[in-house]
Amino acid sequence: MPLTKKQTNEIKDFLLGEQERLRNAFAVDEERYQLKTDDRKDEVDQASADYERSQLLRFRNRDLFYAKKINKALEKMNEDEYGICDECGSDIKFERLKARPTAEMCIACKDEAEREESANFIARQSKSLGKQIDLVKSL
Repeated sequence: MPLTKKQTNEIKDFLLGEQERLRNAFAVDEERYQLKTDDRKDEVDQASADYERSQLLRFRNRDLFYAKKINKALEKMNEDEYGICDECGSDIKFERLKARPTAEMCIACKDEAEREESANFIARQSKSLGKQIDLVKSL
């Protein structure tokens, strides 16, 4: 059953709010990611500062990935393609979209994709990341 206009607007409002939240988070001064002279007093201080900075960058990269997914979902809404599974073409249930508004697959296709990903240990394919992860080369 396709989404109603009210359901689509509810999700769109949420996505626009998330987009604004991320935009404000990205406005943080880049100085936060720079190594300060106070951080280089000794090896322990430098290691601690490096770890903290790597965590900040990891969270920023995660937010950038989420922002791209939000933009893609909003584009699909504008093209009246939102809520349609990329794999099988069936409607994605409102409950799933409310829980994960950036979902691109119905729950059945997502379950199948995750089963395939976990079953193939040698060359895992991440559908959500859109790239292949070769575990043999990384070892």
